[in-house]
Amino acid sequence: MTLKIKHLKVKTSTDWLAYQRWLPVALRAKAEQLGIPSKYLVPLKLTKAAPVSKISKAIDDCNQRFDDLCRFIRNSDASDVSKAEAGKAAKGFLEARGIPQGSLANVDVMDPEFDGILSDALGIHENQHHQNWDKVYPEAKRMPDALVSAVKDLLETPVGHEKYHLFSDAIDRYKGAKEREKRQNSQTDTQLNRQLRMLEKEFRRLDDFVAFTGNKEFTSDNCNVSLRLYKDELMRHYDKPETARRALTPCAAAFRMFADEVATNVAITKVTIKGQTAASKVRPVLDIETELPLVWAAAHDDSYDHFFRLAVFGIFSGSHASELVQTDVHKVHPKKGYYISGGTKTTARLRPVIIVNDTHRELLLKFSEGAAKGFTSVCGFRANQTESRHSKLLKEQLTKATGNPELIPYSLRHTGKHLGEIKGVSNLETFQRMLGWTSGGSKIKDDYGRAGVYSTSMINSYREITHKLLEGLPDHERPTPAASTAKVVKLRKR
Repeated sequence: MTLKIKHLKVKTSTDWLAYQRWLPVALRAKAEQLGIPSKYLVPLKLTKAAPVSKISKAIDDCNQRFDDLCRFIRNSDASDVSKAEAGKAAKGFLEARGIPQGSLANVDVMDPEFDGILSDALGIHENQHHQNWDKVYPEAKRMPDALVSAVKDLLETPVGHEKYHLFSDAIDRYKGAKEREKRQNSQTDTQLNRQLRMLEKEFRRLDDFVAFTGNKEFTSDNCNVSLRLYKDELMRHYDKPETARRALTPCAAAFRMFADEVATNVAITKVTIKGQTAASKVRPVLDIETELPLVWAAAHDDSYDHFFRLAVFGIFSGSHASELVQTDVHKVHPKKGYYISGGTKTTARLRPVIIVNDTHRELLLKFSEGAAKGFTSVCGFRANQTESRHSKLLKEQLTKATGNPELIPYSLRHTGKHLGEIKGVSNLETFQRMLGWTSGGSKIKDDYGRAGVYSTSMINSYREITHKLLEGLPDHERPTPAASTAKVVKLRKR
């Protein structure tokens, strides 16, 4: 099959496809100054056997990235980038010559020491523009003026007082800080991978911002004007203010962090989006009289997915999917009657959870046999799946059990709080702590040790509340009298 799609690169020597396009002629000289090649060539990671629809979509994505690249080149100041590169080269130059940065910071220009330090730093290039320099050093080449200027600036600037930075410096520092934070706070590889996937979306928003504004010098004027222009662009592009706010927030946060920690001479003004506060969503909950018994029965039915069944038991502890997949089988204590829930974003949610019954215990221990010493999720292979896959699965199973397509995965978690209100225990601090909720914006105090040693009184109080929530639900652990006699054959009397 012959593919004729614009910008599609097809070679007879390979089955792999690529995207090829040349930068506009007007941008090529500027791109060369920025170190960007004129030919934009990227692999599509598709073969000739791929469906045309997939190839067309990949081409469209590349067209979007190409347009972003052109906008970046058009908006970037080549002199700013060149100056930044010269500053990095100057640091390496001084290190190679053994001259500390800031050596001229407190030296009077009329002091002979000043000329001595400058001569040690630049050597023969100190007076490279003298009319006889070529005759004295016929085989030497002059250093770029930008590099000479950068060396002199560094000699007069103490370490930590550099005044020249780019937008990309702020973005890179913010990305590094956020990634380190996630790695330090993650307790398991599963949790870390989940957090890093969430960061990818935030990092893409930062890349979109730089593509729109270009890489400029990090000054108060450049930062504030760029944030304002980007806010206006987002408001034109998105219908909902909340969506625009999500795209703008990490950009402003990156600038503020860099201004607070590095470029302290830069002041970042607050950029707000009117109407950015979204109306609180009313998440549907299970109907306590009709739908909850159906879901409760599904939790004891082997035909339903193991992950969904665990999520149903999570109703009585306020647990959601991300906590379940991060719960370790080694932290399930059947003899004590509870397990320790995997934490997510807050330590308040790393808490003991009551094991409801034998079925619940069996579900928690399903993957314990032969489990490695390291982390093993109570959800098994589901722990390696994405959040969207979890949500789709829970949605399908909820609809199957209740017949109500309006229910969502969060309905399970919020049903627990709703059930507490009906049972009259939602105002108890113990109930809120048991479900990992917060009260009045502040975390509820705990009465257990940091080492995971939980008091007997606390576990007993949790168990009492759990039993209260379970009141009225049938006991599927034992057969009902009707079920126990359903298959009894009656003998005729003679």
